[in-house]
Amino acid sequence: MRTVELVSTIEAVAPEEWDALSGDRPFAAHRWLRLAEAVITDYRPRYLLVRRQGRLVAAAMGALEHRLQNPVLDARFGWLVRRSPFFLISVPLTSTCGLLVDDSPDPQAELAELLRAVRAVTRKEGFRFSIIDHLTLRHPAIAAQRNFCQLAWLPDVHLDLRWATFDEYLDDLPRKKRHEIKRTQRHSEREGIVVSPLVPTPEHAPTLDRLVANLVQRHGGTRRFQPDLFGRAAAVLGSDLTLLAAHLDSRLVGCVSLLRCDDVIDVRWIGRDYERTTGTAVYPALLTACVRTAIASGAGRLHFGAAAYATKKHYGVTLEPRTRLFAARSPAVTWAMGRLGHRFEPPGLPR
Repeated sequence: MRTVELVSTIEAVAPEEWDALSGDRPFAAHRWLRLAEAVITDYRPRYLLVRRQGRLVAAAMGALEHRLQNPVLDARFGWLVRRSPFFLISVPLTSTCGLLVDDSPDPQAELAELLRAVRAVTRKEGFRFSIIDHLTLRHPAIAAQRNFCQLAWLPDVHLDLRWATFDEYLDDLPRKKRHEIKRTQRHSEREGIVVSPLVPTPEHAPTLDRLVANLVQRHGGTRRFQPDLFGRAAAVLGSDLTLLAAHLDSRLVGCVSLLRCDDVIDVRWIGRDYERTTGTAVYPALLTACVRTAIASGAGRLHFGAAAYATKKHYGVTLEPRTRLFAARSPAVTWAMGRLGHRFEPPGLPR
């Protein structure tokens, strides 16, 4: 017998049951979802669970959202989702797909069933629409889907770490990129910028929270965070969290965290004091410290996030195109979005 259930907290699922399904998917384990629920403000998680004979065989992790991630779309149609939310499916702390299926003999059929369950729940719960985010162009969900339309989305930006030291990494870069990184390093040294690991304490919390909030507000981010973000994260992650802090004239003016899951590191929660850092090398200094720290840790891949590609391209990153699936309650709306979606491509797509 097959059952479908929608729950509002990961605590409704036993950790061992969830982790057996998520397997080695980075940042999808039970503890990462607990962390998301603990640190994201006004977060309304929803987990779609598909069971067969009582066993969890597929799931979609996501949240109810009242803001569109595309500023153009939000400006035009945001009033609709303020009144009624939509279902955004993705891993909450990283830019990866939120669909999970077990190792069944026919995973494609399992995935097709999961997508049908997403459509059914969207209609039953009265959500405006559902979006499945961060799909690679060859993700099996694209072939398995029916009654969704495909929309462009921001690419993944990552760096495969194949070097033993930071100096080896620099030597392996093309000459122009190597000189650009060295130039920004000299710039930051002249300005007296120092980036180093910081253990988050209650004393640092107000400043760190303000730095992160500055960046979220400046770039129109849809996520807000609970007070003492880094302290809460450290309590859950321990050594899998590295906080890097930028000081200028001995004042804390920037921060970034590295979240580690097995062999993968994700750059998250960048913060800046724009009044003191505009026109300085603080931001590239933080990025350089991320690369240096990730290489020293022995990790295999560093995910940068899709924003600010113009700066990140100097680090030799790889762009992996991503797409998303959209389905409204009304098939006509889904069809119309598929026809018009190219007019609302997210700003920041590299050309």
